[in-house]
Amino acid sequence: MQRKFKQIIVIFFAIWWLIALWTDIVGGLAHLGYIKATWAPDNNYPFLVKSLSMYHLPEWVSAFLYLCIILCSAISGWLFVYAVCTMKKPLWLNRVNLAFVFSLSFWLLFFLADQLIMNFELEENHMVQGGFELLCYLLINIVPDNKPFV
Repeated sequence: MQRKFKQIIVIFFAIWWLIALWTDIVGGLAHLGYIKATWAPDNNYPFLVKSLSMYHLPEWVSAFLYLCIILCSAISGWLFVYAVCTMKKPLWLNRVNLAFVFSLSFWLLFFLADQLIMNFELEENHMVQGGFELLCYLLINIVPDNKPFV
């Protein structure tokens, strides 16, 4: 029973990271003017630019950081999909751990970035999301697979 629940958690994070990736890509394309649709809001990139404006950085820094966010989201999504595709194999837990460690490290970078731009509402949001992912990671590694819930 617990093993199935753990697998559902991994499937959830695969879907979650792919949605995060999709929204950032679509938002970036909308920002560049390639998409003009209501379902493609251009929020994240302008928010990033505004957040970094306090440091008076060159424009390319925001674009580079946005591409890094897209790349890390893509890697996180791919690692979770990779883990989902190997659920029946003995290496499943190793691949799950790799996906969680990479994506949790990504959250740590967000926490540092939130601190640098002093946006504590955003930091709270990232802490909740990253904390939830950490809780799921711990559940997968601490709760035994085949013990009944009591």
